[in-house]
Amino acid sequence: MRKLLLWLLCAYLLGMPLPPELGPGRGTAAAENPVLADSPWPKYRKDTAHTGRSATPGPASNRLKWTFSTGRRDAEGGIETDPVIGPDGTVYFGANNGFLYALDPETGDLRWAFPTGFDTFAIYSTPFVDRQGVIYFGAKDGNVYALRAPRKGIVAEVVWSLYIGPTIETSPSFAPDGTLVIGADDWAYYGIAPPRGSVGPRVRWRFQTQGTLITSPVVDADGTVLGASMDGTVYALEPPKEAGGAIKVRWTFRSGARDDKGGFENAPAIDDRGTLYIGGNDGILYALDTKTGRIQWTFDGVARAGYRSYAIFSSVALGPDRTIYFGGKDGVLYAIRESRGLLSTGPQVLWRYKLGPGIQSSPLLAADGTVYLGDEGGTLHAVRAPQSGEWATPLWTFATKGTLISSAALGGDGTLYTASMDGKAYAFHDTKTGRSSQGPLAGTWYGTYRDSGGRGRIALVLVQKESEIQGVWRLQGGARGSLEGKVEGDRGSFTLRPVSEKCPGSGGGTVRIEGGKLSGQYRGQDCRGAIDGGTFELGR
Repeated sequence: MRKLLLWLLCAYLLGMPLPPELGPGRGTAAAENPVLADSPWPKYRKDTAHTGRSATPGPASNRLKWTFSTGRRDAEGGIETDPVIGPDGTVYFGANNGFLYALDPETGDLRWAFPTGFDTFAIYSTPFVDRQGVIYFGAKDGNVYALRAPRKGIVAEVVWSLYIGPTIETSPSFAPDGTLVIGADDWAYYGIAPPRGSVGPRVRWRFQTQGTLITSPVVDADGTVLGASMDGTVYALEPPKEAGGAIKVRWTFRSGARDDKGGFENAPAIDDRGTLYIGGNDGILYALDTKTGRIQWTFDGVARAGYRSYAIFSSVALGPDRTIYFGGKDGVLYAIRESRGLLSTGPQVLWRYKLGPGIQSSPLLAADGTVYLGDEGGTLHAVRAPQSGEWATPLWTFATKGTLISSAALGGDGTLYTASMDGKAYAFHDTKTGRSSQGPLAGTWYGTYRDSGGRGRIALVLVQKESEIQGVWRLQGGARGSLEGKVEGDRGSFTLRPVSEKCPGSGGGTVRIEGGKLSGQYRGQDCRGAIDGGTFELGR
């Protein structure tokens, strides 16, 4: 006992960190959210506090379970959003081609999809899944969507949508009172009240910042919205208790610069002691008091490495022992922990790991202590703390063929999901292998169509089960709808049903299958009886 007391006294005086078993209690600052799904990974950064921490161990090898391809890469089909997981295990992500995909977690087969109105760099917003399995996200077409799985076919059912106008790059959170909070490219955060009774969705409040919003907001247990902007400011906002009331700014913190030199692009995270962690483009990680906004400490390791511009894209992951993990433009994964004492107070580097290129994704911390993080070169790394020394070595790596902006998610069975700008989603598991039950036409097709109005682009997502096909299509300009049909050999026929609340219609056509190409013709009629038709050619 005397040795323990002496050790604690020395630790206090010298600023040594307490071991996990003697540290403060575990948990997160945000209380259980009444909206959030009971799922292993239902939203951006996993939970309402953005801890990036899983209760499940991850894979110990880079053994692939399955892959899913959008058929295109980068601007036209790359994946920048994080995968999330619904209550039934469905894996969701949005792609740059403007489709939100819902995949079977065991096989990677498509369950359903939804086309937004844009087809290039179209979805940056990671979905949020609620307790009823409704999926919320924002899109480049200026809409916030609430979707659910279709009762028939493979086109998602729109529970509600709200057009706010500007494009959206951030991911939604929910306040305890059910208000959806999201940031848009008019530099404003929005509080959106979902439909209630005969009243549709509406903007409940709006707060204007002075810079681009890339960072996704976090909502504290008391409803305080904590967000940040490329104007170099972190905001703590108290939303009005009644519609039409004024939003109150509890506090602000300014880095001293904006945009590339001091703006914020990663999302804040909160621990159960009321500390907010966020990295700046100035290369500094800030630890702020959530009640006052005062600096508790800073870590400038990335800045000291010479990176002071667009320096930290990575949000932190928070360990149960208060270890903080994040990556920087210097290509290093840092594991740091605060130490407190009379002689020193601040962060201490526990260990580091050099990924190589810069880092735009955020770390996932598994229950066994493994950290999963991707780099700009497209390699996913699985890392554990070194047994000795400061520098860790990888448990395993896996090379994709595109930049890794998307961060990983971890399922309840230990399956790790991630996605790349190469247009592919990846699932890893040590023992399971998924086998597709769908036919060769399944997937996303791209091409052109020609009708009386001219020529335009078309995208088509298909599911094939034996001779039956179902699909989701979108034309350039935003027209979209469903498809059902049959194929026999190299020929097929289909019916079309546009999705339009104002003037729905129907139509049909034939298709010829030749290698990796689809070609054919179609004819349709809208609700007013107007008839039109044309031809199409698709490939992948």
